[in-house]
Amino acid sequence: MIIDFHTHIFPSSVAGKAVDKLKASSGYDNYSDGSAEGLLKSMAKSGIGVSVNMPILTNPDNFEKTLYHLIEQRERTPDIISFAAIHPRCTDLAGKIKTIAAAGFKGIKIHPFFQDEPLDSDKTAELVSLAEESGLFITIHPGKDASFPDSDIADECRIERLLDVTGAKKVILAHMGAMEMWKESYERLAGRDVYFDTSFSLDVMGRDLFLKTVKKHSADRILFGTDSPWRDQKIYVDILKNESGLTNEDKEKIFYKNAVKILGLKVKDDKRKISCARHETQRDKRTV
Repeated sequence: MIIDFHTHIFPSSVAGKAVDKLKASSGYDNYSDGSAEGLLKSMAKSGIGVSVNMPILTNPDNFEKTLYHLIEQRERTPDIISFAAIHPRCTDLAGKIKTIAAAGFKGIKIHPFFQDEPLDSDKTAELVSLAEESGLFITIHPGKDASFPDSDIADECRIERLLDVTGAKKVILAHMGAMEMWKESYERLAGRDVYFDTSFSLDVMGRDLFLKTVKKHSADRILFGTDSPWRDQKIYVDILKNESGLTNEDKEKIFYKNAVKILGLKVKDDKRKISCARHETQRDKRTV
């Protein structure tokens, strides 16, 4: 079983424009069209059973509209599990976090660059603390971002300050701890009580540093992620499957076992399938 813990999809009506805009600002190529349908095709090609969508709320005023869309989306595509989107500058953060938790989401995503909010700001710390108190996981884009090459609002020093101030244990640092700052991540963040995901890192950070980071941080706290549509899911699956520097047990933890615990899924070992209560607000169960 494989779970891709870090993907992005956009509403079909705007997916093309959104992908083109991000391509222009980042210089990245895309490997699917950014729609849910495109992601499902990529998953089928790659042998991925579940993908986790990490939406970004760029306008605090769009919280309710975006949350409603994510709830609708998960009904249409149960093999794509979304985190919720929220902005550190939303009004009534406590109330909105409670709404997210009550709606059955397992976590939230924040992106300091596209939200223009430093990782070590008071607002970010408040949001992370409230989410942690509500039992939600918090996926963070740390390090650098190609669309904002001159910004340092998510560097390793700010990550450390956020973790120290909040004491949060449910943080998931995307991109192996710090995008394009993998040496700093290995030296200063690996080993802390947080998760890393492999998105947009597995094929670019260098094999030796990847293996050193996994060893220092522990395979128990690494999640398989791609950053689709900005990375090819099949290539990432093949890289990890063929990595001789990891044990089969390590690969199973990274591919799905760690994610299963976070998402509250249950594995049927006989068929290597996953079943779960779809959402807290629903009574039925599904098999992936």
